[in-house]
Amino acid sequence: MKKTSLYFLLLMSISNLTICCQEKKETNIKPDTKDTLYMKTDFKWQEGLSCPLGYPIQVYRGWLEGPKISNGVNETPNSSTSIFGFGTTTGKGDWGKNSSGMSYGIKPIPQSLYCIWYSYVEDVMYEIDTELDYDKMIKLFNEGFQDSNRKRGKVMTTYNHITVGFAPGGVVVVWLQEGQKIVEIGRYQGYKTVISPKEIASLDSHEHLLFDPADRERTLNNPKIIPLEVQQANKNKPIPYGLWDSYRIKYCWRPIYVFIKEGKMLDDVSFTVFNGERETLLEEEFTKNEYQERAIPKILSIAWWDKNGQGYGGYILFDEREIFAAFKELHQKNPELNIDLEIKINPGSEHLRVTLKNGINALSLLKNKLEVYESRSLTEKYKKE
Repeated sequence: MKKTSLYFLLLMSISNLTICCQEKKETNIKPDTKDTLYMKTDFKWQEGLSCPLGYPIQVYRGWLEGPKISNGVNETPNSSTSIFGFGTTTGKGDWGKNSSGMSYGIKPIPQSLYCIWYSYVEDVMYEIDTELDYDKMIKLFNEGFQDSNRKRGKVMTTYNHITVGFAPGGVVVVWLQEGQKIVEIGRYQGYKTVISPKEIASLDSHEHLLFDPADRERTLNNPKIIPLEVQQANKNKPIPYGLWDSYRIKYCWRPIYVFIKEGKMLDDVSFTVFNGERETLLEEEFTKNEYQERAIPKILSIAWWDKNGQGYGGYILFDEREIFAAFKELHQKNPELNIDLEIKINPGSEHLRVTLKNGINALSLLKNKLEVYESRSLTEKYKKE
């Protein structure tokens, strides 16, 4: 137990590490509280839950609460959105993936989170009562972002989901999401708790199942909750405490593209990073392609035309161990340098060559899973438009 605790604390100490971009003038600056007074505070959104695949959870009690208002005697939240009663959260779709709740509508942005949840694999109840980064959420909801809409083209939109994620060790992460855009709000820490026998005895038969050892075993062996291949992969292995904190380490990097033969990239690229965030670079962002502080990429999707106007699309699923080791090695050798994730494209070929480089050193990434396919040609595109 001491070794496990020490390992967890060690990873916790690096969980907020960010490898800063060169020439970046401002980092981690919270919006001025005065500015938020002139911003909207009510938006249309829905709650949702997430957990890593293989580590299902169930919320016993929990809610997101809006800012408190005073009646002269005490303070009460101006809104409360429940996050319990959804059953078991399976983690299918992976860390950060939103499982929709039941309350979609215009309501205040939450300022705090209270929750008690059960971690099936650990057989532990956790509790958390914490303030959220309200100013950051208000700022992001008000700013919105540019999105690509097939019917309307490039449009401005904003977030419509607030997702609460639970990982082993009492780790809690909150994200904002809309479609393929996901932004982390913050990481929080829960603590172990125990529900009294008296309270358990008062529960109805459905709620009582959460405290039934037989139901726990059924859940852990249910392939619809934990796929058989995941059950086998995790069998007899220790829970990787601290893993989800290591996913939050950021480096300053950007994706770049090199054509071996003539070709042209489309004006956007999408990628999912290991900490659960998702990003799409559109138009001006894609053209500038500036270095940014980002977690390590997990999946990158691209599309391009060859010189004859034939369209192609594809994605790269990175090998976790390989890409984490490569980022770490490059940074340790030259911590002052930014990193390029270079994709070499050979139109007409199903091969994409991936290299991580910093201007001095380069490391080939060879264990990726790749898929390339033909899409519509430029001629077909213009006929439909």
